Amino acid sequence: MTKLNRRALFRLGGAAAAVNLATLPVRAEDTPTTPKTPLPPVEAYAAPPFVDEIALSPDGSRVALVTQGGDDKVIMHFTVDNPQPGILTLGPGKIRGLFFGDNQHVILINSVTADLPGFFGNRHEFSSARSINLETGDSSVFFTKENGFHSIVLGSLQRVQVDGEYHVTASNYRMLAGGSICLYRFRMRDGKSQILAAAPATTEDWLITPEGHPLMLSQYSRSSKQWELYYNRAPAGKSTQFKSIYTSEPGVGLSLLGLGRDGQSAIIGFDDDDGKGEYREISPDGILGASLDESADELGRYPLFHPVTGRLTGFARHDDAITYDYSDPLLKKIAEGLSPTIGPDYRLAISEFAEDPRKVIVYGESAYDAGTYFFVDFSTGKVVTLSANYPNLPEEWITQKTAVTYTARDGLDIHAYLTLPPFAKPVDLPLVVIPHGGPQARDYIDFDWQAQCLASRGYAVIQPNFRGSAGYGGDFITKGHGEWGRKMQTDLSDSVTSLAAQRIVDPRRVAILGASYGGYAALAGSTLDPGVYRCAISIAGISDLKSMIGFTIDNSGSDRARSVLYWKRFMGDPKTYDDISPARQAAKADCPVLLIHGSDDTVVPIDQSRRMEKALKAAGKAVEFVTYKGQDHWETVGSHRIEMMKTVLAFLQKHNPSDDLA
Repeated sequence: MTKLNRRALFRLGGAAAAVNLATLPVRAEDTPTTPKTPLPPVEAYAAPPFVDEIALSPDGSRVALVTQGGDDKVIMHFTVDNPQPGILTLGPGKIRGLFFGDNQHVILINSVTADLPGFFGNRHEFSSARSINLETGDSSVFFTKENGFHSIVLGSLQRVQVDGEYHVTASNYRMLAGGSICLYRFRMRDGKSQILAAAPATTEDWLITPEGHPLMLSQYSRSSKQWELYYNRAPAGKSTQFKSIYTSEPGVGLSLLGLGRDGQSAIIGFDDDDGKGEYREISPDGILGASLDESADELGRYPLFHPVTGRLTGFARHDDAITYDYSDPLLKKIAEGLSPTIGPDYRLAISEFAEDPRKVIVYGESAYDAGTYFFVDFSTGKVVTLSANYPNLPEEWITQKTAVTYTARDGLDIHAYLTLPPFAKPVDLPLVVIPHGGPQARDYIDFDWQAQCLASRGYAVIQPNFRGSAGYGGDFITKGHGEWGRKMQTDLSDSVTSLAAQRIVDPRRVAILGASYGGYAALAGSTLDPGVYRCAISIAGISDLKSMIGFTIDNSGSDRARSVLYWKRFMGDPKTYDDISPARQAAKADCPVLLIHGSDDTVVPIDQSRRMEKALKAAGKAVEFVTYKGQDHWETVGSHRIEMMKTVLAFLQKHNPSDDLA
């Protein structure tokens, strides 16, 4: 049995307000404290968090979580009154989700990289769903008995109740009669399945009521770049009668997110070619309401839905940390009670509600807590510490991440996160710049295992939310369009200039490390932004834009697929692709490069790193290339992740050493 770690509930810390790097105090006179515990091993940071997935039963009495047990994934399950876990060994695998189908069964979603007949392009990451009886250990995989399907799921996984019994819905592609997307439900008691609806293969999303009634679906036309929304006019329990009610403008994306406030309308997420988005409610007759997320700031927001009715009940706002704005009085009271209950200095996020929303799993981090899950019953005041994510990491080695801003060379303010090494003076430190992936994504102030590991070895770490990042409004996103390898890149080196001006870092000792788009940025730092970095580390990075676009077209089956259009918005004019492709500019590389890639990467193919290695070697440049068999884009295989971090540290020690590197 793995011991469930318990931590004190009240700690110092919390999200700090952003400060300008120009006014960030440098404490040159400070004397670093001496650690009371030894430097933690790499494994304490780089091993996957103890909790891979966690779920709460509908009645709020039972918790299930997925964790690692040696080389195997393991389900631990227990009641909140008796946290002695039962254990089910799953074997090795890539777990993508977990939730309760009823109070006795969990639904486990895992994935595999494969070529399957009937699907476009290269190898894909396919998901499957398995119902597991926690009492007996018996399990069954969805779509193994239904004719015409691979035993995978495309989506629409949702717990519903029909005539008092729990079912789980799922969609899949049926390879009969020209192909169609089918929506099924699976009864938890005995696994019996029933088809609910069939629709054309262009179907993307389904909207399902908590009673299991398919209410709406959306389809995407690649030829016109338009979305069409259909409403089911048949009553519950009858054959579906979908009727078109709305067609989007060309180039405007549409996502079915959940039920509207009356239970018959839907909440739609819109985003256009400029990356600007909004949420609106659409009625059964296709009438769009006003924007639901008008606000005076530019913070990222997303809708919240009631855990029982499924209806819109507010918005979450995502700045450095999450805040909740519920319209439902009970949920609002619960959200307001999180901090007083867990601790005023915790950054808290709601993981899952029971059907009685007063019973909830909450995730929290603080200045000295790298992440802990709690069960809270607001009806009784009961709080149970479930598990810590990094139980082998001493509190004193968790260093603080500070929100900062700096000004790019064209005057644009850039928000970033700075992590300084513990027990070291913040003066003339070696620096690692870590750009995030996406690129239309962002970093947060949450615990980052990679930044923390580097800081423990004596490095300062800066994580810029460069132009094009999400979370700062549509205009900030569009400022990144066409700036791939250009201003998006110099936003990174401008962070070095700002830190060096304060003598926080030594500009002669700077490295760049990134994954996915961040891996591209690392390669571009070596080839397109000379004189800044002593070495560059690319994990699953893009090196050749033309070939990456071609791969995405092959995988999606169309040059008008959403993923293709997304890349093109940021990459800009295709005529300039060679100019901003590191593999095509390898002769300009001015520092050693480390390439890391997993063989099972279906997002950025390993060919991208192979191209870069070949180009650098042909140009006589220093390059190392490490591959990990079976590793995917998300670094799911824990043993590979640990070895990867050790490889990164060894490369840094060789080319950009830290005085504190052990």
